[in-house]
Amino acid sequence: MSTIKENTARDRIIETALNLFYKQGYLATGINQIIAESQVAKATFYAQFPSKEALCIAYLKARHTIWMGWLTDSVQPNATPKEKLLGIFSFLKQWLQESNYRGCAFLNIISEVPRSDSEIRNEVISHKNGLQKYIKETIDDIFDSDQGRINIDPDKLAKTVYVLVEGAIVSSQNYNAIWPIETAQETVEILLAE
Repeated sequence: MSTIKENTARDRIIETALNLFYKQGYLATGINQIIAESQVAKATFYAQFPSKEALCIAYLKARHTIWMGWLTDSVQPNATPKEKLLGIFSFLKQWLQESNYRGCAFLNIISEVPRSDSEIRNEVISHKNGLQKYIKETIDDIFDSDQGRINIDPDKLAKTVYVLVEGAIVSSQNYNAIWPIETAQETVEILLAE
């Protein structure tokens, strides 16, 4: 799965953070390791990112763009809105298996930086809002195409699916297995059949 396409010093730093923060964790990854692996001078690093938190914000913004791209690229080939919604779960299975069940980069970061008043938390919430919006738009498309044949409120369904997606990600990471995703998908299939 591709990441950043440019090769400026800033891009190399973010690319390195994308790799190290996700694999090692935010707190376990030091600035000196990022500088060494991105092959930039210390002065260059600090000219781009005055702090590790500033780099984390850039990392989260890049990760959001990349992850949502993976999701939409995976789901878009499906023919109907219902297939697109259920395709989210197929994407989750593939992504979590390929990442050795490392889980959500955003939830991993927030577990390391739990302050509720941080810019990092704001970026995590921004990502989660983007995912909720994607799910809601997909569900709106289902209701538009089914012309009211589903007997559930679309807003409530969107929130339910979002919670199922988040729970499936966390449980799959915890159990190192795809059964939570399959269970969440089966639940959504039942809801769509009502």
